[in-house]
Formats: sequence, C-alpha cells, structure tokens
Amino acid sequence: MTARYLEALVLWMSEQPLRLNRACLISHAGERLLAGAIRILKRSQLEKSNIGAVTVETQRPVTFEAYRHNTSTGSFMFLDPASDRALGVGVILGEGRPPIENPTSGVTVWFTGLSAAGKTTINEAVAKELWAQGRRVESLDGDLVRQHLCKGLSYTKQDRDENIRRIGFAAELLTRNGAVVLASAISPYREIRDEVRRRIGRFIEVYVNAPLEVCEQRDIKGLYKKARAGLIAQFTGISDPYEPPLDPEVECRTDLETVSESAAKVLRALDQLFPYAAAPPGYRSV
Repeated sequence: MTARYLEALVLWMSEQPLRLNRACLISHAGERLLAGAIRILKRSQLEKSNIGAVTVETQRPVTFEAYRHNTSTGSFMFLDPASDRALGVGVILGEGRPPIENPTSGVTVWFTGLSAAGKTTINEAVAKELWAQGRRVESLDGDLVRQHLCKGLSYTKQDRDENIRRIGFAAELLTRNGAVVLASAISPYREIRDEVRRRIGRFIEVYVNAPLEVCEQRDIKGLYKKARAGLIAQFTGISDPYEPPLDPEVECRTDLETVSESAAKVLRALDQLFPYAAAPPGYRSV
C-alpha cells in the first residue's frame, strides 16, 4: 500500500514533546523524509515516555504494510535532523485520513530573491508588526532550515528543489494549523515555487528585488566575492540562474524603498487577500 497519511502508535522518547503540525525527519524502510503529526488522539502533543495514536502526514507517499504483516515497512523512527538521534518510534496500523481543511486557516508569505536582496530583513519587520497585532506568526528562514531539516543537501538543482519542497511542506503544516508563515528562501527556480504555491493554496509570493550589483555591495559575508573567485560553485546570480516571479502578489524594490515601505506592501497584501489569517478574536483589518 502507498499513502501519505499513516495511522501509527508512537512511543515518544525525547524531552521535547511531539507537537502537532511541526515538520520533523523520519526514517522509514531505508529512506529519510519529512513528516508531521497532524492528529494525536485526545492530545495536542505527546510527552516523553508516552505512547499515543498519531496520524502522520509524510512529505511524499510511502509504501508500507501494517506492522503486524511486515515489521520493516510497518515501522519508522523520528530523528533529530541535526544529530540523527532517535526521538521516537512508530508502528504503522494502516492508512490514515487526510486532515479536514479549514477555510479560515493561515497563510504562507513566501519571500524569494537573490542573496542579500533583503528577504530576512523584510520578513523580520513584517513578523514584528504581526506579533504586535496579536497574530500567530511562524518564520522559516532558508539558511536555518538548511542547517536542520535540510542538512546534507547540496546545491545541485535536484537538491535545491528538494530543499524548497521541505520548506514548503513545513509551511503547509503550519499554514493548515492557522499560522501566518513567513518563509524566506532564495528559491531560484520558478517551477518549484509554483509547485509549493499549488500545494499550500493560501499563498502570497513576495519578490524581493534588488539589482545584482546592489546585492554584492551589501554582502557582508563576502559570498559573492568568493563566488566570483570560483571558491563557491553553483552560486545563484553568479554561476547559477535566478528565475524571477512572473506575477508575484508583491514586489519589493529594496534598492529604491525603505524596509518600512517594503514591509507595508506585504502587510497590505496580507490584509487584502487574507484579512483574518491567524487573527485574534475581534481583529478587523483597516
């Protein structure tokens, strides 16, 4: 049987509880992929040493048999992506049910653009304002995600696409759970960005646009200089292409406008397209 939703009994072994709609790494039948708990029977999380009935959603379909028929394909392990330490084990009971879609759930705001274009800076400014409004905000920074959920991926096109799929999967889980997700990633290829948009649905694409020469001037890490010297291969904008969005909901020209002006554009689009996403009771957009 092949499915993306699995019903399983999970023994959780980590000090940090297993929480709903948080992306994590699992090992199943020799394959590693992202997954998340979308239901925990009668609970919102699973504590250390507890066993619970959990519905697990995987990033892509997996082939399995129930544990009672096949202990190899009928079991999996939750792993710490940074250390490979086991966080929990699960035995598969059968295929699970997909989540019930909530039309008033969250939204993903996806910041794309060259390195040093200003994605993280605008992300932080938008997050600060949304927190002040009392909205639930989750930030996914491409550099940080690469260190954890995407550790081990290279910079080939195939691995870049997988990196974006993993960020998109994490964003999808959080969006469905009612958060405003602010995802910042270079995400250079248009096709994979559009794939993530289709999968999430409630989606705002923000093109953080600055000329290459401006990005190079801002580059405090010296990455562009190293790329031009041939010390970094497959560097977007130098030796690897960047495909700009054709019709983004928002374009921020960070060489021509202030951070506040760019953040205001994003907030305006959010309130116009998804005015009550992750809003506290009584919230009304202006």
